[in-house]
Amino acid sequence: MKTSSHVYRLMSKTVFAVVLSVAASAFAQKCVNPHFDAQRLDFRDLGYPGATEVAADSSPITALLAHGGNGKVYGATSGKASHLFVWDSRVNKVFPLGILPKAQGVHGCILEGADGTIYIGTGKNEHELLVLSKKMPEGRRAIENQLWADIESRYKDYEGGHLYTYDPEKGDAEVHLEGSAAKVVDLGVPLPGESIYAMAIDAKGGVLYGLGYPHAELFAFAIATRKTRKLGKWMAKLSYPGPERSWRGVPRALAVDADGVVWSSGDDGLLRFYDPRKGAFGDTALRIPGEYWEAQACNAFPVVEQLFVLADGTFIGTTSDGFVFTACPKDDKLFSWGKPRVERRVRAATIGKDGRLYMIAGEKDNVCRLFSFRQDEGYLDWGVLGVDRSPYYAKIAYQFDAMATAADGSILIGESDRRAKLFIFIPGGEVMPGVLNPTNPR
Repeated sequence: MKTSSHVYRLMSKTVFAVVLSVAASAFAQKCVNPHFDAQRLDFRDLGYPGATEVAADSSPITALLAHGGNGKVYGATSGKASHLFVWDSRVNKVFPLGILPKAQGVHGCILEGADGTIYIGTGKNEHELLVLSKKMPEGRRAIENQLWADIESRYKDYEGGHLYTYDPEKGDAEVHLEGSAAKVVDLGVPLPGESIYAMAIDAKGGVLYGLGYPHAELFAFAIATRKTRKLGKWMAKLSYPGPERSWRGVPRALAVDADGVVWSSGDDGLLRFYDPRKGAFGDTALRIPGEYWEAQACNAFPVVEQLFVLADGTFIGTTSDGFVFTACPKDDKLFSWGKPRVERRVRAATIGKDGRLYMIAGEKDNVCRLFSFRQDEGYLDWGVLGVDRSPYYAKIAYQFDAMATAADGSILIGESDRRAKLFIFIPGGEVMPGVLNPTNPR
């Protein structure tokens, strides 16, 4: 009995010490909060844990689409497998829709057709680190030449990314458990040996355009006949502008104007287009803003990250060097609005219902931040994306690569780290005075 009592007292002291230690640790740690009212930011898991949730290594969100017909937001992931999912504002939950066949990634390529059908372009997981050669040859441009050889070797014997369609009316009603296949229709491989890297749709003309990686070939898919045509190389020069130095500089967005002309950046950072009426490519003298390394032995030039057609026919876009610009090729004008932060890349962007361009800026392996831009107010820094709903859940996220504006004006932001979450930002608040949250540690 004495021994038992002694053990009990010893255990009590140990438990008390552990509780004290945890409490002290919790008191010492502060959550980093955004620079706006915290209730305007939240996140959702990608399904129900233990039942439908997307696995951690397949969860990085790399594509989002706000559906104009049903008001839902659809997304796709990259990783060991690529998953399709949907966020429904009526219940404020995310429902996985199954695994996309033969895919490790969807690089921003998810679009809505005129009839509400969703088109998905797949490929390799482009966020996976490239295996570089250990032995480096000597000579002029040796590093660049070997890097290109390493990039091409990754796609050796690769079948190519598939183009799929998904019918929301048929597929959304089903419950998808972990490991189930998405209810998609396979439209084939438009570019053998290539990932589908960027897409845009001419809904009026019934044509979907796509750009391949790593060889930057453009294709056109006729929706009515389901036939694909290769249109040629969008760009010829090999550029590695970074900040991810193992990526070839290929535009990450295409845009189609009111005349059905396809636009993006091309060689040397010049705006380039494909005119289907003439069946030909064309270049402009409008150069997107960025660092061009004139005084260095480097063949780097920036590429377009996102490109949107505004109601007045002008473009607003972002670049891999982190700049925002507007352009009106018909008037031969391009204007640079600078950049929101020193770090490069605008990782994701969407146009909000309030007319602001919301964007995630920052390089990989550092903390991304949420910014907005409007010509009448410039840039607003909304800060890092930290959600603190302690003691129930909390998370500070660092990496994001997809955004969309929901029907109610909410900004959906896809985390692209392991065990990713779908973040929801509700506009309407104001940045705190001094542009810093006073609760953050100093």
